[in-house]
Amino acid sequence: MNSIVFLGTNKTGSSYEGIKAAKRLGYETILLTNRTIFVEEREDYQEIDDVRILNMSDTDEILSAITDIIEEGKKIVCFISFLDEYIYLAALLTNSLCHTLLTLEPLELMTDKILTRRYLAGKDYNPFYQVLSSIENADNVMEELKDQFPLIIKSPQSNGSKDVILVENVWECMKGVKQLHRKNSKSKILVEEYLEGPQYLIEIVVYQSTIMVAAIVEQEVTKGERFIITGYSICPELHLEQLPGLKETVLSIIEDFQIRNGTCHLEMKLTNKGWKLIEINPRMAGGAMNRMIEEAFGYNLAEQTIRLFSGLEPDLRKKHNKAIYTHYLIVGTVGKLLKVSGCDSAKEQTGVLEVSMKAEYGQLVIPPRSMGQRYGYVIASADSKDRARECALNGAKQIQFYLQPV
Repeated sequence: MNSIVFLGTNKTGSSYEGIKAAKRLGYETILLTNRTIFVEEREDYQEIDDVRILNMSDTDEILSAITDIIEEGKKIVCFISFLDEYIYLAALLTNSLCHTLLTLEPLELMTDKILTRRYLAGKDYNPFYQVLSSIENADNVMEELKDQFPLIIKSPQSNGSKDVILVENVWECMKGVKQLHRKNSKSKILVEEYLEGPQYLIEIVVYQSTIMVAAIVEQEVTKGERFIITGYSICPELHLEQLPGLKETVLSIIEDFQIRNGTCHLEMKLTNKGWKLIEINPRMAGGAMNRMIEEAFGYNLAEQTIRLFSGLEPDLRKKHNKAIYTHYLIVGTVGKLLKVSGCDSAKEQTGVLEVSMKAEYGQLVIPPRSMGQRYGYVIASADSKDRARECALNGAKQIQFYLQPV
């Protein structure tokens, strides 16, 4: 049996959907991970055939584990990861050991937001930015930027809205800089202009230089301590051509990165200065994105990503077109979760396809400071974008979190 080696996974979402897809396609699934839960609760992860626990921050240990797998006689078709920290290594191993020609060069750039901004310097779609190389010169940078507020400051390795802070003035900026510095004193800090306007996520697959749009997803952003996306909408009638200038901008970005074989997703914002690139990531989006796309169009994007990594042509032919909306569940206060009610009622509401809850009883839940602090979601389908949103929100209204204050 042919095998696929996965470098890391989450318990749910797109990364685990990839493992499920590989199993459906008939591959043996081998997981390299530092998370012992995949061994301790093996019965809950039956799509994984072989789990190897190791230090995933040690490349030599990863390579040693791969050598062992090869010496056991396993025929590896590809190495793959849906997690930012292992994407480049997985693609490098696939190219080197499986002879698939994935485009490697952009992967390192995309996983570092400062490298991305510098690489795209001078492009119309690249927003204004500045790099704070050390906290010692922060005062000088703040003096230069005093007329630019509001601004966004972020860690160059941030993902899922972690370590992304909106600052309205010099005092808030210095406070945020010190906060990021405490988390990682050796990391530079990226300062970007704050952009307003509707925001879209575009899923891209590139095969032999042919650029395919897997999905256009409108995002609803909730602005609290952080910018958290709480709503995702797929409207089947929406095409790049219907958003003036977006198609040209997306194609320019992919060409500028010279992607010939690979996947990525872009987050774009339509501002009064045109389309701007919020960020680009060298993978499909996480969370419920794979499920949403499959419900909307009938193809599984995680499965098509595996086909690409295996050297096969992805198939993005639509089997149907449905409007899909996903609403994520967050809490407004800090507390210990006592219980969640209403999930069964939510599932019974018109149009609701799935209710997912990842919060566990006894867990400390908090208002979101990152995407990881969204505690569940409701996916709904309907014959229009607005109706799908209405159905999802109606389902979400049935769900109640009961918290013990701390």
